[in-house]
Amino acid sequence: MRSPSTVDTGGRLVGRDAALAATGAALADAVAGVGGLLLVAGEPGIGKSALLAEQSRRATVRVLHGAGWEGAPSFWLWTQVLRGLGAAGIFDRASAGGAEARFRLFDAVGVALAEAAPLLVVLDDLHWADDDSLRLLDFLRRSLVTAPILFLGAYRDGEAGPVLRTLVGSAPGVPLAGLDTAGVAALMAAVAGPGPDAELADAVRRRCGGNPFFVRELTRLMVARGKWGTAAVSVPDEVRDTLRMRLARLSQPCADLLGVVAVAGSEARLDLLARIGPDDVPELLGEAERARILIAEPAGWSFAHDLYRETVLAQIPPARRAKLHAAVGRGLLALSADGADTAAVGGAARLAAHFVAAGSAAEALHWSVVAAQEATARLGHEEAARHYETALTYAEADRVALLLGLAGAHDRAGDAQAAREAYLRAAELARTVPDVDALAEAALGVAGLGARAGSVDPVSIGLLEEADRLLAAGALRARVLAELARARRHATPEFVDPRASSAAQEAVSLAREAQDPGALAHVLLAAHDVAWVPGSGATRLRLVAEMADAAEAAGDADLVAEASLLRAAALIEQGDPAGPAELARYTGLADLLGHARGRWSALSRRATLAELAGRVDEAVTLATEARALGEAIGLPDANGCYGTLIFSLAEIGGPPEPREDLMPAADPMWPVYPLLRAWNEVHVGDLAAAAASVHGFSVQTVPDKYDLEFVAITCTVFAAVGSETQRDLTYRRFAPFAGLHAVVGGCAAYHGVVDHYLGLLAAASGRSSEASTHFTAAIDLYERLGADAWAARSRDSLRHLDSGGDAFQLVDGTWRMRFEGREAQLPDAKGMHDIATLLGSPGRPVHVFTLLGRDAPATGSDPVLDRRAVAEFRSRLADLETEIAEAETWSDLHRASRARTERDALVAQLQSATGLGGRPRSLGSETERARKTISARVHDTLRRIERVHPPLADHLRAALRTGTSCSYLPDQQRHWHV
Repeated sequence: MRSPSTVDTGGRLVGRDAALAATGAALADAVAGVGGLLLVAGEPGIGKSALLAEQSRRATVRVLHGAGWEGAPSFWLWTQVLRGLGAAGIFDRASAGGAEARFRLFDAVGVALAEAAPLLVVLDDLHWADDDSLRLLDFLRRSLVTAPILFLGAYRDGEAGPVLRTLVGSAPGVPLAGLDTAGVAALMAAVAGPGPDAELADAVRRRCGGNPFFVRELTRLMVARGKWGTAAVSVPDEVRDTLRMRLARLSQPCADLLGVVAVAGSEARLDLLARIGPDDVPELLGEAERARILIAEPAGWSFAHDLYRETVLAQIPPARRAKLHAAVGRGLLALSADGADTAAVGGAARLAAHFVAAGSAAEALHWSVVAAQEATARLGHEEAARHYETALTYAEADRVALLLGLAGAHDRAGDAQAAREAYLRAAELARTVPDVDALAEAALGVAGLGARAGSVDPVSIGLLEEADRLLAAGALRARVLAELARARRHATPEFVDPRASSAAQEAVSLAREAQDPGALAHVLLAAHDVAWVPGSGATRLRLVAEMADAAEAAGDADLVAEASLLRAAALIEQGDPAGPAELARYTGLADLLGHARGRWSALSRRATLAELAGRVDEAVTLATEARALGEAIGLPDANGCYGTLIFSLAEIGGPPEPREDLMPAADPMWPVYPLLRAWNEVHVGDLAAAAASVHGFSVQTVPDKYDLEFVAITCTVFAAVGSETQRDLTYRRFAPFAGLHAVVGGCAAYHGVVDHYLGLLAAASGRSSEASTHFTAAIDLYERLGADAWAARSRDSLRHLDSGGDAFQLVDGTWRMRFEGREAQLPDAKGMHDIATLLGSPGRPVHVFTLLGRDAPATGSDPVLDRRAVAEFRSRLADLETEIAEAETWSDLHRASRARTERDALVAQLQSATGLGGRPRSLGSETERARKTISARVHDTLRRIERVHPPLADHLRAALRTGTSCSYLPDQQRHWHV
């Protein structure tokens, strides 16, 4: 520990009463159960370490210490802290992995500290701490906020890096400024004995900025000169000169030794100094200690203040400094050969730093690679990437392996873009070498970074295809083919790419021939994904059964669990009552995996089980916990998995949530964004907004996914606000899936049975008999699965249907009206037709010319399409042309055909809305006359309805809107037979 620089003869800290009060209050709050982080900031020598030492002395709880150090390995700060608990082995037990492994490590540190609480954890020199240590600090201060633990840190505010600056922005701080004149006088008196006069104290304060370290050193210099006590003493203009002056008083051998100590840093132990330093090391160390420049520590020697070390280093010529680094590195290696524990002071990372600073290429390369491997084992992935980058600057051979290591480090650190770039560099170099296996590993690495379902990554697919052409038969080629099959399948979710099928089949054959159960389990996963279409449950069950056996043989617990999850999804889709039980089994397997990703998956799928059982509140709680965990470990699916379950819960009374900013325009699912937005708007009861969202939306845009999520969404929207054409197209498209349950992916959420949604469409179109058949089937399917809460909503729909429902129908020239169980009749009239049209399109604006059965006239001032609509149409046409060209390039005939259909429809609509020269057609002054005509017809009809059915008239007056466009906007969703 450093010796405090701002204490008087009584041991009291000078001039820091307010700062001590702040740190003491924070510690008291922590002991009371409101823990957190408090950061002390200031320039070098301002007294940060002294403040931390004094607060440690005053603490009535256990105190643990750690300090940052330049070039130290990952988590060095926390290794020191946990040594105080005898728990530093937590880092030794860390296993290589990505974000979830790091989360597990962070959680283990948090548990160790929480079990030892109450605690004061003192963290000095945070400006030199590695980024991994700072991220762990951020995690701990958030996760242990209710634990009786105060993290008290100090840093130089002018030297904080990006990670520390982010941390500083979210934590309270205690900034330390220079001492005032009274404080300077008290400190000078503590150092020299007699108190200075006010004039001298003020002169020293002004020259030193009140910096306690400089005040102390300048005072000692004046005493040494024998000029203490007079205001005429000349104070050096550069306060740092005082350090050089004090160093200049030492003997030359002692000064040389200080150079070795400065370069050795935290490795400045006696046995090392004796090996590489000058003669008579113990005597020279004593000389420096008597001069108060060095301090004896249990593990070695350190400078009384970092500014002494910085001053010494600045005075060493570059060539001599390089030689000293080489000597320290080789001295550490010699000590290690003699059995000394050099790992205790940084191991390979410090050796690499010394040899890099020495410019020793071969040793720098070797120890940088070893340091990268050690960092990976300790989950210091950013540090590992830095070491690999350093190694690459020295390597002339084996660069492909280093690039693959660098890419893996970036991937595990969560920097997908940097990982992709490194994998691509490795692939390019592997072609040159050539090294086919390395090319395949690079291709697998790029594919493993993942891509959004429905998107195409031609670079990844191209790499996999190239590796496939060059590789000989074997397990590696089987894995490449499997990734190629999955990439092609997920790039085109609307249909099964025959190339994906053939790749998966060949991969399975190769894995069987190689007799590699691990490879076989992976390729069977690809075969499952390729075969995954709605209604393929029987085929998929056979594949996952074999996949589970292969995974068991390979000892791959993750794939064993994955097989269980996929089996549950297939069983539930088929309505097999064993499905929920299999999903429950999966959550147990996921818990046993021992990593954070498994915990997330278990939580999120327990939410699905609660949803199946109708326990809405429990499902929301579990989903929320899962999202928090998933985001903490960097899972890309965390928020999407949460969203799909929360919004599906709306089907059984779950809390509606706004669906703003659902996805960026670049997302491959962007074309169906209007439908997703309308789905949420239907559930929150905003039918007008829902109708506006899907106005002009083509049913053909809805993708044929591998699961049935969009069946539930599309049917719900168009049953509520669709046109008869949209309802008819939707019904015919999804009718083949009757009898199946809509399960999202690997049981991320549940939407119920398809029959229920077909029943909604049929009921909305007035086909009561078909609707009754579907609702009855849905009830049976729900009861077989044990989803009673879901069966209840189908029973409600059936009861409403059996009661006759709401009707507004023309039968044999007479309008028959039924509303809330009461019936009435009226003779035919034009206003009745207007109202029927609006009831048949709830939430959708209908122009008055449409109600009059007329086209817009070619004169007047009102355009058929306004400028914004025309611009949007033309922009969409440009997008469609690009999509058609891209689809044709990839031989995606289904996608190209769908885009052409939408393009032709838009072109026809534009042509009908424009006249000569592309000028917009206008509606003219007849619009107002048409508006008045329709308004009068509707209001006259409402008066007639009121005479025979007052409740219906009241409802229609509240829900109908008339104007240039008219609409039916009920306060809650209703299905009319019209």
